[in-house]
Amino acid sequence: MKKYEKQMTDAKQITGRIQPTLDQLVLEGARRLIQQALHEEIQTFLGRNYYEHHEPGQQKRYRNGYGRQRRIVVGSGSIPVQVPRLREPFESQIVRRYQRMSEQMQQLLPQLYLHGLATGDFRQCFDAYVGSEAPLSPTSIVRLKQTWQKEYEAWSKRSLEEDYLYVWADGVYPKAGPKSDSMAVLVVVGLNRHGEKEILSLVEGYRESADSWRDVLRDLRRRGVKWIGLMIADGSLGLWNALRDVYPHTKRQRCFLHKMRNVLDKVPASKHDEVLQALRGMYYAGSPEEARRLVSLFRASYGKLYPKAVASLEDVLDELFTYMQFPKQHWPSIKSTNVIESIFASVKLRTNAAKRIPSRESALYLVFKLVITQQQRFRKINAYKLVNETIYQQKQNSTLKIRHVA
Repeated sequence: MKKYEKQMTDAKQITGRIQPTLDQLVLEGARRLIQQALHEEIQTFLGRNYYEHHEPGQQKRYRNGYGRQRRIVVGSGSIPVQVPRLREPFESQIVRRYQRMSEQMQQLLPQLYLHGLATGDFRQCFDAYVGSEAPLSPTSIVRLKQTWQKEYEAWSKRSLEEDYLYVWADGVYPKAGPKSDSMAVLVVVGLNRHGEKEILSLVEGYRESADSWRDVLRDLRRRGVKWIGLMIADGSLGLWNALRDVYPHTKRQRCFLHKMRNVLDKVPASKHDEVLQALRGMYYAGSPEEARRLVSLFRASYGKLYPKAVASLEDVLDELFTYMQFPKQHWPSIKSTNVIESIFASVKLRTNAAKRIPSRESALYLVFKLVITQQQRFRKINAYKLVNETIYQQKQNSTLKIRHVA
């Protein structure tokens, strides 16, 4: 037994000596690759190798040594880099001026920042990931937040497409600001003509009020959105009232999953499984006729036992199956706000793990960075090639109805 323990101790000691060496090899390899890429970039710009002379008629450009050594944070740690200089103006596209970390690390920083809020020490979290030599100070953390703010402000003013077939809207509540007043972040996600989901708006709102949502929708119109085919959202009256004012011809789809939860709240817990099975039948109905039949069956089965549950379902029945007016291949994505909830699942986990963020603005910029990182993982909607054709058909139908009313 003692011999085995000694072997394990020796193995751990050897591993401890080898691992730093492996890390150092990885970092040294990264440093050499970056330095070589910088040299090749300069050679391409000059149009000649290091010791070659200018060709006749070639513009004369000369090297001017190296800039000051600086450390760049990459995924495996930080490495020293020296960018070659020229006598005339030149800026490297590989290591930009004032750049101190890779794009991968910039995407990771919001997550590390939240983890730092949870543990009380952002610097310690950062050091544990990339080492204590990384160029990060309290001042650079402040600059980091300022950068997020500038990125958010530019992003929130960008132009948008004219037509979005589907738009999902919801409110999320990060832990920020005074405890007595919860912060609401209003989120809008749209499906563009390419079948891609993109975040259109992310703003702070006052408890999902009609005025807050009206400001969001008017901002979408100012930025170029002229037509929305179907709005998918929960039962927030503020949003639906605002939609009527700004996009009156947009069709409405109540989030089916939210409505299922509302109905279950009005039946005894002992009957949840039974009622849930009936609601799931409606959720997976394959046609309007089947949906109507299952609603009638639900009414007959539970109308006398749980009248409030049936009334809750029938209260929005006209807006619960609107998705069936669109391609069947799209139904799984447009009958609920799961698109937004899946985006914010990781954000909620991270913000809930953190201490309360004192500033509402800081929370908004932080959520923005986390969400934009998630957007890169969005998948196209099923049968995305049907999007343009569906936009055309829906706009034609809408025009005919408007003419008929007139």
